[in-house]
Amino acid sequence: MLAASACGQSSTADDEKEQAPLSIDGERLLQHVEVLSSDAYQGRKSGTEGGLKARTYIEAAFDELGVQPACGDSFQQPFTFTGRLGQVDAVNLITRIPGTSGGGSIVLTAHFDHLGVFNGDIYNGADDNASGVAALLEVARSVRAAPLEHDLILAALDAEETGLLGARHLVDSACFDELDVKVNVNLDMVSRSEAGELYASGTYQYPFLKPVLEALSIRDKVTLLLGHDVPGSTRMDWSNSSDHAAFHAAGIPFVYFGVEDHAGYHNPTDDFEAITPEFFQSAVDFVYQAVRALDVAIPGFPASSSD
Repeated sequence: MLAASACGQSSTADDEKEQAPLSIDGERLLQHVEVLSSDAYQGRKSGTEGGLKARTYIEAAFDELGVQPACGDSFQQPFTFTGRLGQVDAVNLITRIPGTSGGGSIVLTAHFDHLGVFNGDIYNGADDNASGVAALLEVARSVRAAPLEHDLILAALDAEETGLLGARHLVDSACFDELDVKVNVNLDMVSRSEAGELYASGTYQYPFLKPVLEALSIRDKVTLLLGHDVPGSTRMDWSNSSDHAAFHAAGIPFVYFGVEDHAGYHNPTDDFEAITPEFFQSAVDFVYQAVRALDVAIPGFPASSSD
């Protein structure tokens, strides 16, 4: 059995056809990545001025979208952890776009922290994971204009690079208990692929998600591959490699969208100039369509996965 299978690939004839406009704002998408991965943000390491700057940017974007906190009266969900130099103050940012019918939520996650500065080099983390944050913000914009049936929870998470700490804190929190989460969609590295390959992981563990994704059309700049989730496969298993792992451990179905490692992964060369913009825009457009399809599919999920 192969670890990944292609689906939704466009034919040459399809490539020649003019496609419908993106469902997300592609220019805003790129602007978010350019800002968040600029040297001014100093690599966005948890507990640093650069991390605070990123948090402030995301909160301002939430305010501009007109969304409300998911729990309590603040977007902020603070927590602390012990780093190499002592206690680190970290903060998740959690907000909600109410659905039209209630009855549970989809949690869209992306971590905003990266590696900071090391030996004088700034690790800007354009793909990892300014891209996921940008996608979260622009999917949110589109959902705000056309709400889902279920609530959409937006979770910009801190301290992923330190061990998925922000995601673990969210899942262990009282706030999480209030959300009635049906599925997690996690975005981590979605902007850089010369081959135009976007992976969706999670359908091995939750096979009822596979037909939902396979039924969607995909733009001609992207090939969707299902995989990196099979234990013992020759392809690396990503089931515990990013924030979706905390949801998976809690029995919550997940889809993790990401690209394979590239030359910029955890490297100072992960800069805005190195992303592949047309792939990125098309990939995020697909993510948006997938969120909407999952929203419709939730009532058909197995009871043990949605209760």
